[in-house]
Amino acid sequence: MAMSRGSANFNDNEGSNKGGLIRYFIPWKGDKSSEVIRKIVFIASVGLFCVSLGQLKSYLSTTKGERSRAHGLVEQYEPKFDENVDYEVNTGSDDIDIADPDESYKKREVQKWVKDKKLLDRNDDVVGWLKIPGFKDSDGDEYMSFPVLQGKNNDEYLYKDIDGNYYESGSIFADSWSIISEERQSDNITIFGHHMGWLGTSFTHLSEYEQGVDFLKDHAIIEFNSIYESKCKYAIVSCFMINTDAKDDNGDLWEYIGYRDFNDEQYRFDEWYNEITRRSWYSSDIKCTEDDKYITLSTCSKLVKEGVRWVIVAKKLTPDDDIDAIKASYKERADKDIYFPKIWKDIYGNKTVYKGWDY
Repeated sequence: MAMSRGSANFNDNEGSNKGGLIRYFIPWKGDKSSEVIRKIVFIASVGLFCVSLGQLKSYLSTTKGERSRAHGLVEQYEPKFDENVDYEVNTGSDDIDIADPDESYKKREVQKWVKDKKLLDRNDDVVGWLKIPGFKDSDGDEYMSFPVLQGKNNDEYLYKDIDGNYYESGSIFADSWSIISEERQSDNITIFGHHMGWLGTSFTHLSEYEQGVDFLKDHAIIEFNSIYESKCKYAIVSCFMINTDAKDDNGDLWEYIGYRDFNDEQYRFDEWYNEITRRSWYSSDIKCTEDDKYITLSTCSKLVKEGVRWVIVAKKLTPDDDIDAIKASYKERADKDIYFPKIWKDIYGNKTVYKGWDY
């Protein structure tokens, strides 16, 4: 009997303790208003914590999946070149004598790296490959490496992967009005990609060029090869912010995308070069002429809610270009000398800003 009474007392105490514990955290009849508020705040905090855990799990899962998808493409299709640069004017065929005027107009051929990997079998809208060496994740894998597609218009691959499936990060794609063909290539090709914020995919990490000249010096070279080229490299000549709506810069809108061929009377080289120079956050000693070839990388900026693009222009290297000298020549321009659109100045004033790659 004594054991039974002891057990009963223990169970009573346990139930009492549980009840007291519940009443400590849950609003109860007879609680003072301050106690009710404290308990409600506690419950809300627990709920917020649980939601945050769910979001963190989703973030880690999504990030891993996105990186795995991108890395799979790189592993399967990325061209592997040595460090040498191919300076030939026409790199579409190994047997072209560029000293012969007739031969210099010979149609370009799809390169061996494209054929061997059967890249066009995957999607014949692929027009090239873009890579910026030096961007590596914690596993040592380079993640700024992408096939470049070109659709019927500039909306086609905004939210599609290389297979045409819906993909929030979209593809890296060339301006649909630019020419990348066996006959010729536009003087300046704009290549687009999303800024995906914390996800870090697509062109998100181009924002790292906002952080200063040291980063630029370490990542000055971009590799872009159309399917008709091999071993081509470009050096960055300009990085700038630009508005996409005239209302965001006192009625002014510079259409940087329109400068595809410099023999177009509406889009002359001198005007283009003056604009990318006065807007650039950096200066250099790179010699640029209208006979050179250029690429323009364009992505959104998260530093402004909407309506601003972060743009990077690079020139195709020639035999006259010294990569080490180019890197050494980069300098940060004084804020007062940089042209910023009004939408930017209204928030940050006339100065450069860097808040991290996810912005």
